[in-house]
Amino acid sequence: MKSYNGLYDAMLQVDEIEASIDEAARNKMNRASVRRVLAHKHEQALALRYLILSGQWRPKRHAVNYIQEGSHRKKRNIIKPTWHSEQIVHHMLARQLEKVYGPSVYRYVAGTIKLKSEKKGKGPLFCKRTVNRWIHSSGGRRLYVAELDVSKFFDSVDTEILKGMLRKKIRDRRFLEVLFLVIDSAAPGIPKGYYLSPWFAQIYLSGLDNYIQQQLRPKHYLRFVDNFFLLHPNKRELHRMVRAIMDYAAQKLHLKFNPSRQVYRFEKDGKGRAVNCVGYIIHDNRTTMRKTILKRARGKALRIHKNHRCTVHDAATMLSYKGWFRQTATYNYFQKYVKPNVSIRYCRRRVSKAAKKRREQQKNDRMDRRAQHERHKTAGT
Repeated sequence: MKSYNGLYDAMLQVDEIEASIDEAARNKMNRASVRRVLAHKHEQALALRYLILSGQWRPKRHAVNYIQEGSHRKKRNIIKPTWHSEQIVHHMLARQLEKVYGPSVYRYVAGTIKLKSEKKGKGPLFCKRTVNRWIHSSGGRRLYVAELDVSKFFDSVDTEILKGMLRKKIRDRRFLEVLFLVIDSAAPGIPKGYYLSPWFAQIYLSGLDNYIQQQLRPKHYLRFVDNFFLLHPNKRELHRMVRAIMDYAAQKLHLKFNPSRQVYRFEKDGKGRAVNCVGYIIHDNRTTMRKTILKRARGKALRIHKNHRCTVHDAATMLSYKGWFRQTATYNYFQKYVKPNVSIRYCRRRVSKAAKKRREQQKNDRMDRRAQHERHKTAGT
């Protein structure tokens, strides 16, 4: 196994810190605190570099925030790290982790990380298209599906096992010290809300991905965060694979799967069931979406119509729902319950106008920073 060193020195290059500041500031330019840091980016990078080099940088222990997660109506515990300097350090660490683990990420892992080599992220639409392609390439042969889901995955991650995995591939002790400070700041488990958490999840489950591909060898295998989908022509073999996955996860990762796991025959000629894949219901001849998503789209449209007001957030939400309708065979539902209550064209204009205003603000901020830099340069000479 190839191991890596020199990550600490690479992370603390001033240009790397400045690039991390720019990444962390993306989509946060409306915050005054972010604009202040960007106005003095070089000085802030030097100050953060000194804090880490001197060993004074420490992440805070944050209170847990509970939110109502819309897609499943679940309460989720979210931790919000401070933007300066915690989120910037998270981006600094992630840039180095991508060098180490990015090339070995399994092709059909979605919903976790977006590699810089990828033009688009891998979300639910990627999963839907992948499963559809696999089904259509089966040539009409019988296919069985296994759906598995880890119980409370982020809270169940054993941080000592995670640290052991990191030590196997990274030999840079100083880099690991900073990385372990972030891991320990929210232990036990890995926190939802950290920029690094998807990387931790990917690293933790990468061994299981390799075990499934190389030893169990199902016909097709897809993972969306902690949701596993296996497709195979032999039902008995698929049951054996599911038991092997559960044993591996329990013994080596200390993870448990939800008892709601299922193995079933895929829908064909009126027999079997459709695949319930991250919001999409994939049938043999069409793809629809979950009823909960349909109801939420209808409810959002009714609220906008009733209030006679559409905020930028509401407009962006409706455009997102329109994407779901466009990718599924639900146009009649859209025509009946959504279109009479909200104008998608108006939503596009609303979002476009807000994006243009944001770009102009960013352009003005860049010009101000450039002018300030020139003044400092002139004063120095």
